[in-house]
Amino acid sequence: MIDFKNHIEQKFTDELKLLIFLSQGDLNDISFLGNLDKIDWDEFVELTIKHRLVSHVLQHSEFLAEKFPIPTYEKLIDTRLKHSKTSLNYAIHAIRIFQEFKEKSIPHIFFKGPLLSLELYNDIGYRNFGDIDVLVEKKDAEKAKNLLEDLGFTCIYPKIKLTEKQKEVNYSISHHYQFKHPVQTIHIELHWNITNPKTFFGIESKDIISNSINLKVSNYELPYISKIENIVFQAAHGSIHQWYRLFWIKDFSKLLTIVHSEDLKKAYDLSKKLKLQNCFIQACLLSNLLYKTEVPDFENFKIKKNLNKIPLSSITGKDLSKQGLKGKIKFVLYRIRLKPDFNYYFELIYRLRTHLSDWELIKLPKNLFFLYYALRPFLLIYKFLFRK
Repeated sequence: MIDFKNHIEQKFTDELKLLIFLSQGDLNDISFLGNLDKIDWDEFVELTIKHRLVSHVLQHSEFLAEKFPIPTYEKLIDTRLKHSKTSLNYAIHAIRIFQEFKEKSIPHIFFKGPLLSLELYNDIGYRNFGDIDVLVEKKDAEKAKNLLEDLGFTCIYPKIKLTEKQKEVNYSISHHYQFKHPVQTIHIELHWNITNPKTFFGIESKDIISNSINLKVSNYELPYISKIENIVFQAAHGSIHQWYRLFWIKDFSKLLTIVHSEDLKKAYDLSKKLKLQNCFIQACLLSNLLYKTEVPDFENFKIKKNLNKIPLSSITGKDLSKQGLKGKIKFVLYRIRLKPDFNYYFELIYRLRTHLSDWELIKLPKNLFFLYYALRPFLLIYKFLFRK
């Protein structure tokens, strides 16, 4: 852990260090304050918004009022107010989706987004989420898609109308549809698998839905991912994204402080059963490193150093998948190390055989669909060379 502390000291900017300091619950260690005169305040605001920690910073209002330039403080407050207004719309639409799906007998759950904010911080607008995530079974995906469109949402992913053959193939290469409201700034992701590929998390959607609990939003009890599965999922989700946004680590560190020790042990046992213990351990170690949460005292609680070094590097820049061809290769190797499982490896490769972006680029008739598999390597090269 000392090596990682040195990495933070040497590689993290003063602005990033200040952000981590101010997103703590308590400001006990004020040794950093000597560097405030070196802070680029525009850069600090940009980082705070990127890492979605505006609410966490603003909780220290007295400190900010005394130490921060007024324009910087006002920018943060303005960002928080905008999100608070938007979050009310998100809550309303989550309730509308629940009512519509319940009326049409579509089993579903919500996860991440506004309900995670409510669970962790008792405030649906505290956490800077970007969309509503709802999970249904694959057999109900098209019915649910139609209902969301009836509610006024436009499907923006995929952009094209899929044929029955494309729908069938897309279920195995993707895990969600994405929607946007044409008037309000509301995004929805409709999932038939909670991760992509499905074998990464490894629990069937129908089982996740059947294990759901209820979370009260206004006067409604909305179905929400179960406590134990949520802990494991938050670790897996953050790990696969290399924790490049700090709010994922902050959320997980908050989870560690509100769950009972027996539930945490159950979550660790589930992560081992799903072969996701590397993700779980990584989440706990990073929470300890950045937010000083206690590391669980479980047997064999360690992972290879490289699995922690990659997130720390991603936090300071871009995640691997956005760093060109070299970064994409590193990302594949990183994903392989996260979960040692043959079925997961097979599905990672299998889903690469074609993609809906190929279907958008070249439109082939149904009887020639097989040509997409042959054209895939050439289309990948074309998109890499000529598309940004």
